[in-house]
Amino acid sequence: MNREELRAALHAFVTPSTARGIVSVGTDLAMYAGAVILAMLVEPPWARLALGIVAGMLTAGLFVLGHDAAHNSLTPDARLNALLAAVCMLPALHNPTLWRVEHHRKHHLATNVKGLNSWSPLSHAEYRALPRWRQAVERVYRSGLGFGPYYLVERWWKAKLYPRGLWQLPAALRTAALRDCVIIVAWLLVFLVGIVLLARQNADPSPWLAVLYGFVVPYAVWSTMMGYTVWFQHTHPDVPWFRTREEAEAFGGQEHATIHIVHARPWGFLTHEIMEHNAHHAHPLIPHYRLRAAQARLNELTQPRVVTARLTPRYVLDLARRCKLYDYDRHRWLDFAGQPTAEPATGRAAPFSSAG
Repeated sequence: MNREELRAALHAFVTPSTARGIVSVGTDLAMYAGAVILAMLVEPPWARLALGIVAGMLTAGLFVLGHDAAHNSLTPDARLNALLAAVCMLPALHNPTLWRVEHHRKHHLATNVKGLNSWSPLSHAEYRALPRWRQAVERVYRSGLGFGPYYLVERWWKAKLYPRGLWQLPAALRTAALRDCVIIVAWLLVFLVGIVLLARQNADPSPWLAVLYGFVVPYAVWSTMMGYTVWFQHTHPDVPWFRTREEAEAFGGQEHATIHIVHARPWGFLTHEIMEHNAHHAHPLIPHYRLRAAQARLNELTQPRVVTARLTPRYVLDLARRCKLYDYDRHRWLDFAGQPTAEPATGRAAPFSSAG
């Protein structure tokens, strides 16, 4: 089955609903606001920390809804989708215009192509050419503990807030990206002032604690979740990476350049089924509330090529141990010493063995 036939088979799931989209956004916004407000009002530090963590998880959920809206799949109304994308991405401080440029024009058009996607692996020669301090940074990023810092520094700061390549953008995009950046900064200032005033009304004299529990903790949790999510979706010994878009297109459809992560059902509700990622790449217009069914249908149509992995601590640790650098000639993962840690990737659907 070719890509056009596959998209046609999945088109039945492209049924956005205004009511479901608005309810999803309204529910997540209310829970996010509730978690932040309660973090300013409760007394025990452990409770404030717990609520900050919850707010961070809800930031991730809101961002998934913004991601759908940016794809114009959350509701049938394009203008409503644009508004919802901007609102849902505010807690994550993401510029919706830049997100569309990075995500739609790079990630979806050149999936797993080096330099155009998050977590693009270095070759051994590229790693050896780095200064020692930068090698150390790369080791931290891929240690299993540095996913939040990776996303915060390498993706958000460099490409998702301010348009660094401003004059390379077309005029319309340039104006929109600058406008979105100003809106984000203004919202952040209002948000920070608001939580500090709320905390002071509750007799909390320290503005720093308000910022810590209301913003820093949630944003650290969100960044970590985003870093892990993107890594899980496109890192696996049996899923190849490429130097060029032409190489990627010769390999096959995007649905085979990502991993179907199987996890506990509640996690799917919380993250709006973001791990049903093969179906999303096969047809980005499928809304999150149809993705699970679409993924099941995709698995039927493309077996045995869909790569599937069950999310367990052992899987995460072994994946982090094996996937450090990449041999783009032989399409296999390496460790930092340049030694192969896996067989050449083929994209076949063999469940990953965390036993190594």
